[in-house]
Amino acid sequence: MMLRNPGMLALLQDHAGRFGDELAHVLPDRDITYRRLWSRIERGSARLYGEWHVRAGDVVAYVGRGHPDAIVLYFALLRIGAALLPLEAMSVAHANKILAEYQPTLVIKDHTDADQFASDHRVHQLHELLASWSHHAPVLIDGAVSARALWLPDTQLDFHAHSLDQLCDGLSAVSRKTFIDQKIFTADVLREIVLPSLRDHRLMQFAATDPVSDTGS
Repeated sequence: MMLRNPGMLALLQDHAGRFGDELAHVLPDRDITYRRLWSRIERGSARLYGEWHVRAGDVVAYVGRGHPDAIVLYFALLRIGAALLPLEAMSVAHANKILAEYQPTLVIKDHTDADQFASDHRVHQLHELLASWSHHAPVLIDGAVSARALWLPDTQLDFHAHSLDQLCDGLSAVSRKTFIDQKIFTADVLREIVLPSLRDHRLMQFAATDPVSDTGS
């Protein structure tokens, strides 16, 4: 089944209205329904654009171990035309080497001490993305987003750009499993679990489900 990138964003918004009470995933202190998932994506876009000054064409790095809110980060970046560089489950030294090479606009981390990053990178914690409402109005990218929307590593840990179009082509008819352990952003996990589950408004389970401070919905 093929699904184009504007279709996935529109589909998630539609799920919020039609299947809003169905669970997308569960955190220790709250259930994340499809209505809440879309609300968090909107909130993330507002904060990235209005408070953290991320613009279309920018690259934002995520350093962590597969927290489900990294999916919110990815779709929030897609809405404003920015790209995600996921650095998951790797040493700080290796992450710093890649950060030095790609020079992202912003680094967002969940499990890694911010003080261990090179001092020339702006760093925010993932929970800050969703900690409160952001009332800014982001400039949204209408239609096709950048082909460089997601940088994925290959087996040699060289990074290559992928569009959501590419990832959505030929998705499984159903997700083959629902459990995600440590890494979200690999082509296999995205194509076999994340994107089919989101398409079909199914529940996903994550190994990394540390409580995230969240005063909003």
